[in-house]
Amino acid sequence: MGAGPSAQGGRPRPERDLRAERAAALARRGSAAAATDSGVDHLVCACGGERYGVPLAAVAQVLPSRPATPMPGAVPALDGLVALSGRIVGVLSLARALGRPDPASDADAAAHMIVLRGVHPQPLALAVDRVLGIARAPGAAGAEATDPDRLGNEAASVYAPASGAAGDGRPDFVVIDLPRLLRRALP
Repeated sequence: MGAGPSAQGGRPRPERDLRAERAAALARRGSAAAATDSGVDHLVCACGGERYGVPLAAVAQVLPSRPATPMPGAVPALDGLVALSGRIVGVLSLARALGRPDPASDADAAAHMIVLRGVHPQPLALAVDRVLGIARAPGAAGAEATDPDRLGNEAASVYAPASGAAGDGRPDFVVIDLPRLLRRALP
C-alpha cells in the first residue's frame, strides 16, 4: 500500500506515518512539561524568625512536640530520643543543625516534630517551632540558586519564592538539602 491512487477517484492518498505523529506529539508534550516546570511540594516550617522548606517526599508525618530523652555525649544538634510507634527516633533541633541560635522556649508555642523517611539509616525527626503548611517551590528552572554562604548555611540549597504557603503572607522560604544537613549535623 503506497501513496498510489485510491479506489475512489484516482487521486493519490498520502499515507499517514502514525509513528512519526506519535513521536512528534510526545516531543511536544515533553517540551511543554519542561516549560511549565510545576515545582516540588515542601512542608514549610518556622524555625526562629525564618521559614524553611523540607521536601514533602521526605516527610513521613508531623506530630506535636514531646520531650526527648537526652543522650550523653551526643552531637549538639541532637535533642534526644523519643519512642514513636514502637521505634526509637532521634530528634534533631533544626535550628542547631543549621547553626542558628535556639529559639526562645515558649510554653505556649505550638512546637512540632517532622518525622522523616528515607533520608538516613536511623529513624529521625526534626524539631521545629511550628509547621506552617505546604507550599510549592518552583523547580530548578524557577528557584533562585543561591550561594550557601549567602544563606548562612551549607545545608540551605535555594531561596524559593513559593505559591500557596500558609502563614503571615510571606510565602518565601529556604529549601533545606536534607542529605547535606544530616551529613553536617550527624558526622
